[in-house]
Amino acid sequence: MHVLNDLSPLLIPLMALLIPIVWIIAGAALKITRLNLLHETVRHLSSNGQPIPPELLSKIVDTKSP
Repeated sequence: MHVLNDLSPLLIPLMALLIPIVWIIAGAALKITRLNLLHETVRHLSSNGQPIPPELLSKIVDTKSP
C-alpha cells in the first residue's frame, strides 16, 4: 500500500494523458474497421455482378475526405 501512495502523484497525470490517447486510437481503429467492411461489401457486390448502391459509394468517399 505504501508503494501506491508513492506512485499516485505520477499515476493521476499519466492516466489523464492516456485516456484521450486510448480514445483517439480506438476511434481510429473503429473508423478503419468500418471502412474495410464497406470496401469488402463493395468488392463482394462487384464480384457477383450486382449494382453498387450509391449510398455505399458516398459513405466510402465521405469517410476518406479530410
